[in-house]
Amino acid sequence: MPVWFELVAIMLVAYGAGFGIGWGLWGRAASGDSDTQEDSK
Repeated sequence: MPVWFELVAIMLVAYGAGFGIGWGLWGRAASGDSDTQEDSK
């Protein structure tokens, strides 16, 4: 397997993991904040 293919695969996996972690942390927090703001109105 070529080295460049492994590097690209690792970069895509890291990107996907970072995107998933970021969505899990900030995505849920943002939706939770909007829910609490709607409840407080």
